[in-house]
Amino acid sequence: MPTTIDDDPEVEILPGKDQLTVIIDLRGKDSSKLLVKANKKQLYIYDNETNSVIKIISLPTYVEPDSIKYEYHYGTCIVSLRKSE
Repeated sequence: MPTTIDDDPEVEILPGKDQLTVIIDLRGKDSSKLLVKANKKQLYIYDNETNSVIKIISLPTYVEPDSIKYEYHYGTCIVSLRKSE
């Protein structure tokens, strides 16, 4: 299992007023096999085919896990989450 990532050059976290956006470089990964999940303080990127964790990303603020939305374009995964109040 991978270690938790706190300072990863392949991950950029963009905090907004009500939302957190995470941009992850996943070049070489098949987007149809990816699954993205979150808990209140971490983001998980899974390979759904092998049922293995690719990345665990610590988030700088609490988020609402049910608000997760993500897109995968040309090797980049863009994840949006609402901040918890």
